[in-house]
Amino acid sequence: IGLGMTAEGYLKSAVNELTRGNYEVSMGIINKGMDACQEEQQVMALLELKSIIARLRLQCNTAQKLLLLGPTSKSNALPNTFSLEMLDVVQKVLRCRNHYEMLRISHHASYSEVKRAYKRLALRLHPDKNRSPGAAEAFRRINEAADTLTDQQKRIAYNMLTAVGDCFGRQQEQSEQEIETELQTESEHQPSRVYQPANQRQPQRQALYQTEQLIIGLTAAVIFILITVQYLTASSVYSLTPSSTHNVRLISQTRRVPYFVEPEFLEQQTSEQLRQLEHEIEQLYLTDLRQSCKQERKIRES
Repeated sequence: IGLGMTAEGYLKSAVNELTRGNYEVSMGIINKGMDACQEEQQVMALLELKSIIARLRLQCNTAQKLLLLGPTSKSNALPNTFSLEMLDVVQKVLRCRNHYEMLRISHHASYSEVKRAYKRLALRLHPDKNRSPGAAEAFRRINEAADTLTDQQKRIAYNMLTAVGDCFGRQQEQSEQEIETELQTESEHQPSRVYQPANQRQPQRQALYQTEQLIIGLTAAVIFILITVQYLTASSVYSLTPSSTHNVRLISQTRRVPYFVEPEFLEQQTSEQLRQLEHEIEQLYLTDLRQSCKQERKIRES
């Protein structure tokens, strides 16, 4: 039907909120549109969309996820026939605030886990299979999420940006364990599980985890600096590698860590001083070893 631009604007805004499960907001937009529009056709189109949203709200509580909705003779705001189940998948994606929520994966998910999560959603959101409003946008978003999280450099940059943004007041509302449990339930018991519409569920946030990762990264950088400083300040006394000046090899008594000193070193040290020095060397060696293991683990996981 021919609608004026004002009515079309209200319809588009209302449908946009509908795709995110914000039914109350959508209803408010329609009510404003009905007050602003003068032509009967425009008012009837808005009324028809309002009726559809009212049906959606009722069906959310009746678990009729296969019931079909779509265009009517009075409104073309919803041009394609779709089921409540199709719309729910779209709503869950569009309500998410970051790529990890969108794909329902943890922040340490591997490359293959990201790919599996993307494939699972892509099969349900592809425009050829999902004709609900917002499906094309949801499909585009999961493609963007998968493209970012499967590229190491893009993922690092994205994690840094989201971590900085999330440091200010956002809180995690669903743990990674809950996400994993939901995914397991979804894959193993999908035919019999109780239907839960997206507009009745809180979006999954990973702000705390991201903040913790940022803190861990900063801590690792500080440790690295401290290790470097210790190496530099202690270089005149001992070295963990042989050199032209430190060419006498010794081994610590407790952990058997090899180190090298100057030829006159032993003549200048008491037994207590030597014990303290070896304790320092062993602690430095262990710290360096832990840091190396952590970096290798991160490389393998990414």
